Amino acid sequence: MELFIIIAGLLFSIFATVILSYISIATMVGPWIAPTVVLLCHILLAGMRSGKKKTETLVSIQAIGAGGGIIATGIGFAFPMLYFLDPSAFKALMANPWHFCIFFTLLCLLAGGLGLLLGNYLTKSLVDDQALPFPVSNLTTQIATSDSSSAQTSMLMAGIIGTGVLCALRDGLWSLKGIIKKTYYLAPSLLGKEVAFSVWPILWAIGFSVGLPITVPLVIGMIAKYAVAFPLSQHALYLPYSLFQPINPETFAIPFCSGLVACELLLQLPKLIKNIFSKKKTSHALDLYAKLQTLMTHLVMTARSWSPATIGIACLLTIGTLVFLHIYNFSLSAQLLLLVFSGIATLSICTIGGKIGMIPFGRYSTFIVVPLLLLFSLSPLQATIVCVFFNIAAAAASDLLFDIKSADLVGIARSKMYRYQWIGLVGSALCIGIVLWLLFTNLELGSEALFAQRGKAKALLLQSLNLDTTIVFLGICFGWVLKQFKINSTMVFGGLVMPNSVTLGLLIGSLGTLLVEKQERWAPLCAGILAADSLWVMATILLCK
Repeated sequence: MELFIIIAGLLFSIFATVILSYISIATMVGPWIAPTVVLLCHILLAGMRSGKKKTETLVSIQAIGAGGGIIATGIGFAFPMLYFLDPSAFKALMANPWHFCIFFTLLCLLAGGLGLLLGNYLTKSLVDDQALPFPVSNLTTQIATSDSSSAQTSMLMAGIIGTGVLCALRDGLWSLKGIIKKTYYLAPSLLGKEVAFSVWPILWAIGFSVGLPITVPLVIGMIAKYAVAFPLSQHALYLPYSLFQPINPETFAIPFCSGLVACELLLQLPKLIKNIFSKKKTSHALDLYAKLQTLMTHLVMTARSWSPATIGIACLLTIGTLVFLHIYNFSLSAQLLLLVFSGIATLSICTIGGKIGMIPFGRYSTFIVVPLLLLFSLSPLQATIVCVFFNIAAAAASDLLFDIKSADLVGIARSKMYRYQWIGLVGSALCIGIVLWLLFTNLELGSEALFAQRGKAKALLLQSLNLDTTIVFLGICFGWVLKQFKINSTMVFGGLVMPNSVTLGLLIGSLGTLLVEKQERWAPLCAGILAADSLWVMATILLCK
């Protein structure tokens, strides 16, 4: 049974890596893949009698398989920023597939390994002492033990089969050509191609999952594209005075959206500074000194209980990380600060994940990369490595803690889950480079099919340090106005820069929530759609090869 768990887990690790690599880059979300893996495992183990043994097998397989999904999400959110910061550096890295794949394998093993060590010694603080709820762990174990798993599995399969049929009707299959269009335009003679509706099931599923609170700001951003950004870019043609000469709207959007993203950061800074220096502890405050003290205390306590083998692995990973960063021309001080900042931020991000089940990669990677960029004048490739390194480490640490909580709930030894996490890390590290290389060589980054909104947002934020300050300031002012109306400026940014067909596709999906009573009951159907659409894209790429 142990061999079966490892083989099945590695297969699901590849499955999760493929799906989340595509979803995290093509869209702006990274859904948890563990519940989907457990539902699929129910099908795999359909002949096994329900009971404790089956539950343990289900949770163990997902412990190996689901880690690849969150690591792929972290990479998918951060790595495309290199393309928008320096296309030539991106092409140079892509030029040699062996170099590209080895780059990601080493980065995953080093950052992910350090993340697992960090998550291992944070277990006492976050799982035992604070007893955080880890909502995803509870959801995963509920699905693993639920009597209604067959109904959920049926809904999952309906999503997979239905999406497969729709994709075949759209794209064709083997010698059969598609019979429906990929995109439909509303009043093209009057509006051109501005109002477009794409037959893209993944958008509908994501829109339904996130709901109207997320998609409405996107629509506001789409409207602001024509009501705010375009008039500002051309204001010199109509007003007696001008702040700058008329500029191409697409060129104007880069510094304007950079200001929008910078506004979000600037509005967070006062709270962050207050939390750092405030001695008053609140449930939402992140006291930097307390976090660092907790980090060092648990490090010392855990190190005493570590076996010589674990200490050896920690030393090898640390040395390997320093050598890897040195190869890419990081100074020693930059290397050490990256490790320290990553450790502190990972502690905070794991705490948040344990409380609400969300892993806010973007915010914390920004707080790491901006100081390092200002202190050491990092190149675009180095800045990208910083963000990807942190995201992988935080993803591995968070996923380990979720799986340890799941292990406690179903009675599996923590040491076994820790070992499974290492197996899953190796599996995802070996395939992530191949998956990304296939995606980037067959789909254009920045296009509708692979928009990489989060990577573009991070690139714009870093570019805002060297862009037209007047336009950046206008973006900051617009962001402030949005904040006064309690509108999420990050989502508005997405609507400003994303193709309208993507925004409208998400809106169509979110409108579906108005037609159902309990949105969460349809989660398996959405999971099936996400899985099928992602696998369809990868299958199309491989078959075209």
